[in-house]
Amino acid sequence: MSRMKGIIFSITVILSLILVTACGSGGAENSTNGAVNTPVAGGDTSENQEQTKFPDKNITIIVHTSAGGPTDLMARELAKAAGPILGTDIVVENKPGGSGATQMAALANSKPDGYTLGTLTPSQIGAWNGNLKGQFSRDSFTYVQGVQIDPYIIVVHADSPYQTLQDLIDDMKAKPGQITVGGYGAVGSGHNIAFNILAEKAGVDAAWTAYESTGDAVTALLGKHIVAANSNPGQVSQYVKAGQLRVLGVMSEERLASMPDVPTYKESGYDVDTNWAQFRGLFAPAGVPEDVLKVLNDAFSEAMQTEEFKTYMKNAELEDGTMNSREFTEYVNKQDQLSVKWMERLGISK
Repeated sequence: MSRMKGIIFSITVILSLILVTACGSGGAENSTNGAVNTPVAGGDTSENQEQTKFPDKNITIIVHTSAGGPTDLMARELAKAAGPILGTDIVVENKPGGSGATQMAALANSKPDGYTLGTLTPSQIGAWNGNLKGQFSRDSFTYVQGVQIDPYIIVVHADSPYQTLQDLIDDMKAKPGQITVGGYGAVGSGHNIAFNILAEKAGVDAAWTAYESTGDAVTALLGKHIVAANSNPGQVSQYVKAGQLRVLGVMSEERLASMPDVPTYKESGYDVDTNWAQFRGLFAPAGVPEDVLKVLNDAFSEAMQTEEFKTYMKNAELEDGTMNSREFTEYVNKQDQLSVKWMERLGISK
């Protein structure tokens, strides 16, 4: 009988050990599984706090330009590539107006939870340092992801008498303030500052005409409503190939592979500062959590390496501008400093 009790005791001990081991392994398997969890709204830090996986609903990208422009196209291509990686739909909404004012207002009034993003270019930086100073600033937002660099160019109609950049400069000197140059955004926008960097170096002045997108400026040039446009290669390449437009110069250190016959401003005799660049990326309301930014950075970086996105970049004649949140924040800070300097030179700082 005592032997039987010993056997029963041994079996009980073994079963207990098996149960403890099973519970331990089950707890490990039921941890986060590598998923990023964020606390629900309200800031409750109790042990019973409910956890929510990011993202668990659609993400929205608010574009500050009209549909069809290069920034709009970037947002749509990135949304298409990143949606499956994030496991959710990314919806693109266009809210043009005020060189980004309408978009920034919508963005600033959104929750900083990573579900509402916006497209960012130098134009918003110019706006918050100019006519929107006091309403928004660099500190109003979180800088999520750098995506691409798009060189600035000067383009004219094919029927224009200007065959070279020097021809255009000479006429501007002969007719100060009379030659119309168009581009996206008001005075102080990214395109406007890019043109003024050239104009200052050349010692000329022109009449700036603002449009709600670069595409709108190119359309105006095709209709001969303006004399020249400050644009980007992808917006004009089809018209250049069709013999409708002519590119006179590019604001870059080197000639573009897509436009090997177009000289840089420096080659044309104007050694401008090329640190001011047309960049495109994504930003969000201030205060987006670091773990959410990590998820977005990983997904967008992976999306930009897909064959579809790389093909779009190549066809649009764009340069890679991939930057994570930390890198993009540093980049925007430098662009902000350049913007402040040019606002003072243009006499529109407040």
